[in-house]
Amino acid sequence: MTSRVHRPFLFTALAACGLALGACQSDKNTMVEARPGMTIVCQHCYDESVKMTHTYGPRSNASYEQTHKTHQCPCCKTEMSTYVENGVPKVKCGGCVPEGVACDKCLPPGSYNVGAR
Repeated sequence: MTSRVHRPFLFTALAACGLALGACQSDKNTMVEARPGMTIVCQHCYDESVKMTHTYGPRSNASYEQTHKTHQCPCCKTEMSTYVENGVPKVKCGGCVPEGVACDKCLPPGSYNVGAR
């Protein structure tokens, strides 16, 4: 008799936990205001910069240089590379950031409207 009473309660508790965990796994980016030193890059370069930041952290005290990955950027149709320079993970793309920029200074496309306040 007790299993019939507990089963609906357990199912409800399990469903509530599933919904709560599912809500925490949203991958939507929040829009941010432009700040000095930030650079808008294409979506692919932004995704790669986020991966690099998660892998290496935003910055470290290391003094080495290492190329992580070099490939064709599908958005810009140019060569794109992710690398670490003096402990700072960076992204360089011939289309959107030819000079290279620190990964923690990248913004996704459409982050803000220029001139709109």
